[in-house]
Order: sequence, then structure tokens, then C-alpha cells
Amino acid sequence: MKLSVAAELAVRGAMVLADHYGEGPITLETICSERDLPKQYLVKIFGSLAKAGLLIPVRGKRGGYLLTREPKRITLLELVEAVEGPIILNFCQNDPPKCKEFGCPMRDIWTELQQILRDKLGSVTLAGNCTGKPASE
Repeated sequence: MKLSVAAELAVRGAMVLADHYGEGPITLETICSERDLPKQYLVKIFGSLAKAGLLIPVRGKRGGYLLTREPKRITLLELVEAVEGPIILNFCQNDPPKCKEFGCPMRDIWTELQQILRDKLGSVTLAGNCTGKPASE
């Protein structure tokens, strides 16, 4: 399994916002320059993150982007699923399943792997886990 470029860029962009949390809106130029991210693509990705309720775009001279919650309250799972949709490893994991082979011994393995991935991504937040700053309470 490989995450999309959009998911990777969503996480990297959100990491910049987490690094600057509490400083007010951060411009797209700052976000892009700090992580060497493509501006045009990030605009679309941040639109998805805003639609998912993770970011707030702020217009105007002092505009930019803000996280809607503290970094410790935003998980990688939320970021990834905001741009990719629900994580589904294979046909068996769709709801309803698209696999017509009931009783397949692999179904339980895929279900377990998918849950492990969701649990791990859901346990990692933008606060300290994936930024250069220590987590703060």
C-alpha cells in the first residue's frame, strides 16, 4: 500500500501549521517554503482539509491558514482520510464488501491489518509525534 502524494503533502503542510500553532494565520508561501511543497497542489489539498474541518482559510492581507484544533487533537488518520477518503486495504474491506468470496481465510487478515493501520494513524497527532517540537499539554 502506498499513500497518495496528496496525503503526504497534507501531512507535511499540516506539520508546518502545527509548528506555528498559536501564531495566527500562516501564509501558503511560508508553508510551502518551510517544507519545499508545491503551492498550486497544496491549495487544492488545503481545500479538502478545510472541507473536512481541519483547517480554516483566512482571507485578507494578514491571511493564511489555521488549524481548527490544537495539534494534539488532530491525527494523521484524519489528515489522510480528508484527502483520500476512508482507508480501505482491499475489496474485502469495503462496506458492503465488494469481494464475493465469503469464508475466505484472507478476509480476517486484511481486516486485522486495516485496523492496525487505522489504529496507528489515529494514535499519531501533529503535536510532538511528527513535528520538531515536543508535545505540550
